[in-house]
Amino acid sequence: MDYTLRPRSLGALLDNSFDVYRRNFLLFVGITAIPNVILLLLQLAWMGFARPIKEPAALATFSSVIVPVVTSMFGWFVALFVSSIVTAATTLGVSDLYLARPTSIRACFSRVANKALRVVYVSFVVGLIVGFGFLLCIIPGVYWLGKYGVAIPAVVLEDITGRQALARSSHLTQDAIWRVIVVALLTTIIAVAMALLLEAGVSGLAAVSHYAKILTGATAQEIISTIIEILFGPISAIALTLVYYDQRVRKEAFDLEHMMALMYAPTSVPSGASGS
Repeated sequence: MDYTLRPRSLGALLDNSFDVYRRNFLLFVGITAIPNVILLLLQLAWMGFARPIKEPAALATFSSVIVPVVTSMFGWFVALFVSSIVTAATTLGVSDLYLARPTSIRACFSRVANKALRVVYVSFVVGLIVGFGFLLCIIPGVYWLGKYGVAIPAVVLEDITGRQALARSSHLTQDAIWRVIVVALLTTIIAVAMALLLEAGVSGLAAVSHYAKILTGATAQEIISTIIEILFGPISAIALTLVYYDQRVRKEAFDLEHMMALMYAPTSVPSGASGS
């Protein structure tokens, strides 16, 4: 499929998103798998460590109230961090492919390190804003999802702060909020539908298998959830990165800017050649 930088219709953006994922399946699954598998191993280790043990009565209240709260908060932060890093690395991979640059799993993660905290900050703030909007009356949340939908691609691909990324997304999505909303919601719905099909398949297998207890146990559920995240998690990140570039082409003529940069990029001098 043609990935030339130019304004694209909504249908073309969605087609490109799935085509990019399909053609580079191993790249994006690899990016998503590494942090999520590490997180899964930590979760399984914690599940084994946190088995019920006999405790003195004085520690009963602490163990039953404080520890679960602290554990939940820590787990939430770790999940946010992993999700943010995966989204950032996926965004860099999409950018490299779309701009015809060589890329790899290692190259994507190596460039995330300097922006990790900014990406986590933007992910947290956007999630907070959109979540609050949904609590208000759903519609504000949907609107803010469109308004700040390309904040993460902006902070990853530009040299700006997290706060500037929110304003940048607001600028790029002006008069096109509905496009971001449709892309974000459709890709999410498709990913959730495929995840549900996978879960239904596992449940069906458990119903007719002698290993039903294993397939439906807590450990199996954690493994299945991780597989779902690895397989279907990158879809929305890919689509929103393409929307980011599409809006830059429309509002800032980024396609011409990129073409000029390629034309005037310094070329390497062959070994042994000398200048005039």
